[in-house]
Amino acid sequence: MKISTCQMTPITNDKETNRLKMTDFIKDAAKEGSQLIVFPELVLTGYYCADNFFEVAETIPGYSTQYFEKIAAQENIYILWGMPEEGMDGVLYNAAALVGPEGFVGKWRKNFLPGHATDLEGDGAFPDRRFFKMGQELEVFQTAIGKIACLICYDIFFPELSRLLTLKGADILVGISGSPAFEKDIFEPIVKVRAMENTVPFIYTNLVGNEGKTTYWGGSCVYEAGDKIKKVPGSPMVSKSSYENEEQVTVELNLNKKEIRPFFPVLRDLDEKVYYQLLNAVKNR
Repeated sequence: MKISTCQMTPITNDKETNRLKMTDFIKDAAKEGSQLIVFPELVLTGYYCADNFFEVAETIPGYSTQYFEKIAAQENIYILWGMPEEGMDGVLYNAAALVGPEGFVGKWRKNFLPGHATDLEGDGAFPDRRFFKMGQELEVFQTAIGKIACLICYDIFFPELSRLLTLKGADILVGISGSPAFEKDIFEPIVKVRAMENTVPFIYTNLVGNEGKTTYWGGSCVYEAGDKIKKVPGSPMVSKSSYENEEQVTVELNLNKKEIRPFFPVLRDLDEKVYYQLLNAVKNR
């Protein structure tokens, strides 16, 4: 199956311009035979909308999902992207939406909101906790190309989430982020580890370039479930984007998880006793 990552520099608060740029990338990917294209976190609006988040957020489904549904049908492709979602009036979520040739498929809400970087501006200014409510559910959506699940930025840091989605049957784990430059050496290893520890393909797409005083590091990548010959999970890395430029990259992705799992049977060896202990430890911390 062919899939595409597309790292972009969003124009803050300008959904129209961002939608049009995304549309161009989608059409390019479709011409290359891609069946799925993944855009970064909050690509529709940018990350630093401040109080304007309440103006630019949309319901999901809503106007932008309907717009991309038409593109998906025209180009016969699945499209996944990040955007601010309005739930009930005045309650916002950092969300991701998925549409395909058949229409709207589903959405995810960011479960964990970062609070480890609290600068007033620049790379350490994460606005999540000021504007967004935490998501509560982790869904896996069945599509014509397989079962797809998505983690949004800080969610990737929590191995329990990717493990849960894997156990729910995900064929593809997707991670999208708006990760600033100082996090490059943090994100690069954990993305690979999520593919390794779950023996599942992982597609990662990040924002790139400058938005206001923040610089994103790009570096979008794709890992397969594992290399049967070398008996190494989370390998090979079949795609790696630049650290500086907007670009769409289309690659062939092998979705066969069964090839590696007999040689790295981590899912077979799970013990539920550990999870009960984990639950109790979290409750009592």
